[in-house]
Amino acid sequence: MTDAAPPDADPSPTAADRWRELLAGWALPTHVVDAAPESPWTMATQAFAVDATLDRDTVSARWAREVLPPVGGTVLDVGCGGGRSALPLVPPATELIGVDPRGAMLDEFVEAAARAGVARRTVHGRWPDVADVTPVADVAICHHVVYDVGDIAPFLTALTARARLAVVVELPTRHPMSAWNEGFAHFWQLARPTGPTAEDFVAVVRELGVDPEVAVSPRRVLSAWSADPERLVPTARRRWCLTEARDDEIAGFLADHPPAFVPDVVTVRWAGSAEPV
Repeated sequence: MTDAAPPDADPSPTAADRWRELLAGWALPTHVVDAAPESPWTMATQAFAVDATLDRDTVSARWAREVLPPVGGTVLDVGCGGGRSALPLVPPATELIGVDPRGAMLDEFVEAAARAGVARRTVHGRWPDVADVTPVADVAICHHVVYDVGDIAPFLTALTARARLAVVVELPTRHPMSAWNEGFAHFWQLARPTGPTAEDFVAVVRELGVDPEVAVSPRRVLSAWSADPERLVPTARRRWCLTEARDDEIAGFLADHPPAFVPDVVTVRWAGSAEPV
């Protein structure tokens, strides 16, 4: 006979639990990873560089600018990459704070901010590990990062605590690696997950006691480097853990089965909790 659960125990998983469990399903089998000449999870710095494709008119950029002060606003960009999410907020933003665990991305961020003539600071490390040493800003943004975060609740709580006016998060409607699922089935006979989705993310935000604004919009070009068709085969090779010797096979498969890139993004905005200056 087993002990009964306490009367007040809730056996149902939370939204944050569901998010964590669904993300864990994206781990690749050992035999696939061991065959890979390079990590399928890496992202080239060039893919996040500021270039002529930068778009100031996305929903996420407009929603962040709407709440920034007309003069002297500060923006905290968590997972800043090369600055593609933060630079469209200049002006009215006059200072950008970039957080990223990759030094090469921070170097690119600093160069882009310098070219724009805007003050910049950087924090090297993973969020929320570095939250306590990161300055508070008027607006905190985080674009195309959350699908890499299993322990999502403290990540979002720390974002909220470092924003005086608002937090703006952008994510694809479904996991970006789902674009490559058909190739994994073909080359590895491997079924891949489909969740979590942006709906699961919004459920976590609401579970934290927040009633966010949510909007769906078409996904814009990530960068000229990413959009270059010459990059497709090398990118697919890396994602599918294959070698250069199979490039012809990869190209043939892609001709009939182009990646199902996620066409839409979701913007989620809620109030920050940091004290006003």
